[in-house]
Amino acid sequence: MRRILTGILAVCLATGLAGAEVPTPSQFLKLPIGADRTLADYGQITAYFRALAAASPRVQLEDLGRSTSGQPLLMAVISSEANLKNKDRHKEIARKLADPRGLSAAQVEALANEGRAIVLVTCAIHASEIGATQMAMEWAHALATAQDAETLRRLDSVILLLMPSINPDGQVMETEYYRKQLGTKYEGGRLPWLYHPYVGHDNNRDWYMLTQKETVAINRMAYRDWFPQVWLDEHQMGATGPRMFVPPYANPVAKEVHPLVWRTVDLLGSTMSLRLEEAGKAGVAYGTMFDAYWPGGTKNTGWWKNVVGLLTEVASARLASPANIDPSELSASSKGLVEYKAQVNFPNPWPGGTWRLRDIMDYERIASDALLESCANLRSDLLRNRARMAQASIQAGDPARFHRLPVDQRDPVAAARLAHLMAENGAEVRLAKNGDYLLPTAQPLGRFVKEMLEPQRYPETRPAAGVAPMAPYDVAAWTLPMMMGVKVEQVRLSDAEQRTTRLLEATDWPKGGLLGRGSVAVLDRRSTATAGLLNEVLKGGSATVALEAFEAEGQHFGAGSVLVNVSPDLGRSAEARHLALPTLAVQPKVKQAVLKAPRVGLLKPWAVSMDEGWTRWTLEQYGFAPRSLEPKDVKAGKLREALDVIVLPDVAKGALLDGRGRSESEGVRRFVEEIPAEYSGGLGKDGMKALRDFVEAGGTVVALSASSELLMDEWTLPVRNTLTGGRGDEFSCPGSLLHMQIQTTHPVGYGMAAASFGFMDGRLAFQTSPASPQNRRAVIASYPDDARDILASGWIKGAEKLERKSAAVALELGKGRVVLFGFRVQHRAQTEDTFKLLFNALHWSAMGE
Repeated sequence: MRRILTGILAVCLATGLAGAEVPTPSQFLKLPIGADRTLADYGQITAYFRALAAASPRVQLEDLGRSTSGQPLLMAVISSEANLKNKDRHKEIARKLADPRGLSAAQVEALANEGRAIVLVTCAIHASEIGATQMAMEWAHALATAQDAETLRRLDSVILLLMPSINPDGQVMETEYYRKQLGTKYEGGRLPWLYHPYVGHDNNRDWYMLTQKETVAINRMAYRDWFPQVWLDEHQMGATGPRMFVPPYANPVAKEVHPLVWRTVDLLGSTMSLRLEEAGKAGVAYGTMFDAYWPGGTKNTGWWKNVVGLLTEVASARLASPANIDPSELSASSKGLVEYKAQVNFPNPWPGGTWRLRDIMDYERIASDALLESCANLRSDLLRNRARMAQASIQAGDPARFHRLPVDQRDPVAAARLAHLMAENGAEVRLAKNGDYLLPTAQPLGRFVKEMLEPQRYPETRPAAGVAPMAPYDVAAWTLPMMMGVKVEQVRLSDAEQRTTRLLEATDWPKGGLLGRGSVAVLDRRSTATAGLLNEVLKGGSATVALEAFEAEGQHFGAGSVLVNVSPDLGRSAEARHLALPTLAVQPKVKQAVLKAPRVGLLKPWAVSMDEGWTRWTLEQYGFAPRSLEPKDVKAGKLREALDVIVLPDVAKGALLDGRGRSESEGVRRFVEEIPAEYSGGLGKDGMKALRDFVEAGGTVVALSASSELLMDEWTLPVRNTLTGGRGDEFSCPGSLLHMQIQTTHPVGYGMAAASFGFMDGRLAFQTSPASPQNRRAVIASYPDDARDILASGWIKGAEKLERKSAAVALELGKGRVVLFGFRVQHRAQTEDTFKLLFNALHWSAMGE
């Protein structure tokens, strides 16, 4: 791709385009952009933007970094020539208004009048939603070349930050696969693998946790460099509903978000609807499907950061191939739009017919132009209101009250990780002299800090009296201290105490290294970070695990503590990982087991699994080296020769067996489109037999959440799911944090607190059968006895069905083991505290007497 990019640029410069008339995308790329069955890939798109920037004084480019696969994260800065020459001043104004502390009312007003509205538009985070990547080129060209008074007025009032793709790796994958299948029966079909190296569709679920390279780079641009007042994220949705969603959003609404966000969102979205209707674009809906509550997505997170975040969703074609929609196939059945017919938020239903890539691009272009129009009209209001919202957030806090992450923690590294994560998000974090981390409640991002650090209670919004409440759009809990195993408390500090603190710096981490001069170092399993150091140690040999708690040299060490010989490399590694390792003069007299590096396999089913991608990413970050296993690899057998443990991701039983994905929902049979034979198929009977042979020969299988049902049903294990067969209205837990009791003396529970939190978003609760010589099992995690004690954060219905039920169990089968997790121990790489349960299960597979 680099060769293509370089070649196109060379042609551009050699032919004099940089100093000639600005070419259209179609002219430059020699492709009919927007035509049926035609797509420009990311290399071509970035080449065009570079040529456009070279030819137009209205366009500048910024490279925000590299994607996971090394693609440039390119952002076009588009405005009047005068604004671009004065760019640094406008960025400074935006920064000051985002944090107006120290400014008088007159100074705020002067800055609001002087500044320009900064508007961020991001395209195609979901790579199959590809229309915006093509539209962005045409829109940029129009803005770079237009001479009409209205466009010039908009460009003088607005600085547009346009990212043609914020998932370039996926854009390349989708385009290449689409081109490969053109002319076959698979044309326009789904990609058989994740459209991101790790997280697929869930790349829009990472915007407060900031795990992926793309998220980190764009977050830094938005909240530490440019400070846009408005953020539009352009998406696509299913083909058989409305043609386009624009704001306002549906209920519920997040109470911690300033009302000015919603008022502005409504105004901007209404202008989009008006301009689309004027252009004869039928099928535009608002107030349906997408709510205003969950903070995990691109522009969503911005709501709590005083940014006006907007979403558009356009109906999809078959990538660039037309989709023919019969009127009988059109439906709604979503909150706010339960029937596909005219109503106040959907006044002009689309009648059906052929839907094309060009239609998607046209709808997006009209909405994008409407956004610029509105933001130009509201320029000073947007800047002024950014300061108003920040001031309101400051005033909602107490200058003397702070969220404190004490230095004294079970896992000091996790506390530091949380503090730095909040700072990376743009929040103010201070460091006390004693090492405590302090987050002021009175700060511009105080509402965001509160949302991230305190428990959630999902607002039960009912569409009508006597009707069941609407379920959350995504998940209902994201309380970071619970997910990361960090103690947070609120404290009051005097002015004198506050003066002794300073802003957190990137180098402010716990001091790691070896404590003492003993020959034996102890690795404490209570810290999640220990797993990475342990895997580093195991690459060069083995270690021993204390199978019970012990006292040594006046210190207490818990069961599962790892004992390793001291070396200079160990000290340097501990220091780099911020882990303080106590040392002992001699090996303690305690029962120990030898631990070697586990050989890990991770099933990669052809039913695309984001959980597989998240699991793979998580394991790699902590030094595991999972081998991806396609179903054919499992069927080939002889697994025990190469592996100690196989992990099954959170995938439904049917998808694991046949590879086709879920084809039934609530008793309704759904069509699943065929994909090429080389990308299809599941484990089948042969794969299940090979897995069982692996376990009986001494291997370990770890089943994450839904995949547990496959093993329980196919192998008739002495454990059952007590929530199977129940009605959906009896139990629901759409992503919440629950109280759990952990068996900390079991190898899978090493390092966990006895009272912990687990993230649940499914329908799994285990009931084991009594133990026997042929049926040895252990309950690793369980729910409280009283339903009132189960929910910690979020929302749950039918909590009583979890009373006295197990959340994780381990069973022996032949010479091997099976570990079943009924909850999401590594959910989206966010539940860092319960990562330990997964890591422990993997290490247990390589632990011998």
